[in-house]
Amino acid sequence: MYEQISDVIMEFIKPEESIILSVLSATVDFPTCESIRMSQLVDKTGERTLAVVTKSDKAPDGLHEKVMADDVKIGLGYVCVRNRIGDESYEEARMKETTLFQTHPLLKKIDKSMVGFPVLAKKLVQIQANIISKRLLKG
Repeated sequence: MYEQISDVIMEFIKPEESIILSVLSATVDFPTCESIRMSQLVDKTGERTLAVVTKSDKAPDGLHEKVMADDVKIGLGYVCVRNRIGDESYEEARMKETTLFQTHPLLKKIDKSMVGFPVLAKKLVQIQANIISKRLLKG
């Protein structure tokens, strides 16, 4: 089963025009994370990889250092997010996420350009627009 899932993932992340969205928990060691290792197989420089760090509220200790050190060469950077909890609406979750990254003693140190779902959405749109522009220029 593991190999079948890995094969499907590799099929989607292999093409040069693919953006690799590597989703990892703030609670794990980034260099040993499976999604990072898989992305490095096909994107050695990291120029197509964007890391989304989930559960930022569950492991705030050292998170700032992890995303700033970039020990695993994530070319498109990191975006840290807070997951929805229980039956929170999207709006409630975003408000709590904003408050978390503005007030938590450790998480407020992370640059605002690297936190929140709205930042993630904007970043993905910019990345896709850049890819399209490059493809059109090669024409």
